[in-house]
Amino acid sequence: MPGWFKLTARVREKEAFLLWLAESGTRGVWEVDDRTLVAYALSPFPPPPESLVESFTQEEEAGEDWERKWQEKFTTVWAAEDVTVRPPWERTRGVPFDLVIYPAFAFGTGHHPTTVLCLRMIRKYLKKGMAFLDVGTGSGVLAFLAWKMRARPIVAVDCDPLACAEFERNAALNGIPGEDITLVGDLALVRGTFDCVVVNISASFCHRHFEDLLRRLREGGYLILSGFTEKDLIPLLGRARRQHLQDVEIAEDSSWMVVVLHRFPVV
Repeated sequence: MPGWFKLTARVREKEAFLLWLAESGTRGVWEVDDRTLVAYALSPFPPPPESLVESFTQEEEAGEDWERKWQEKFTTVWAAEDVTVRPPWERTRGVPFDLVIYPAFAFGTGHHPTTVLCLRMIRKYLKKGMAFLDVGTGSGVLAFLAWKMRARPIVAVDCDPLACAEFERNAALNGIPGEDITLVGDLALVRGTFDCVVVNISASFCHRHFEDLLRRLREGGYLILSGFTEKDLIPLLGRARRQHLQDVEIAEDSSWMVVVLHRFPVV
């Protein structure tokens, strides 16, 4: 069986590096931590540009070892007692909200703490018939939970073409018709307001687009923010409170945070 070439890189620009991997014939990739990625290909990788990585190593492995190791990295994740995220090769656990995600170039396999935190908060605060907006959808896992919880309408936003392609593949794996979730490439293209808005990107994105997010949040709605650590929480809470949003829940997992903000109706 032919060997596989393994590239381990400490990245500077994650999204740009993922695009470079896609152009380099990558067959699989996973995130070791927030800045370390491992990728596999059938032929040697060219040296990655110095502008994208701080350091990298490359080695050859037997084909059967790669297949086994890659699949072992992606097993079923229990996000809540009735919510699982699994790759296609794992069996269903028979829960009401069984999410199938193929691990590729888009993040959101359920293995990162922020994904699990967001899934838990969506499960807790989202109700049937609510309008749902997922900003930075990636693999689509958060939007897919909203769909299975019968939120309508659902809009997902991502500017990364690789993420959009993975979103469409994962939607098919979950039996979601293409017309049921509107996928757009920029927050500026989103029309209307929503009962639940979720952003799992970064603190800097939340600050930069805070007013844009508020314009799309209905009175009585929930704004769920994640993708940042504890040091970024207080500034975000201060900004939210100045906009008369109340933090109704804050949770932490492995130093990663999620905050649920509620826009109470004007009396």
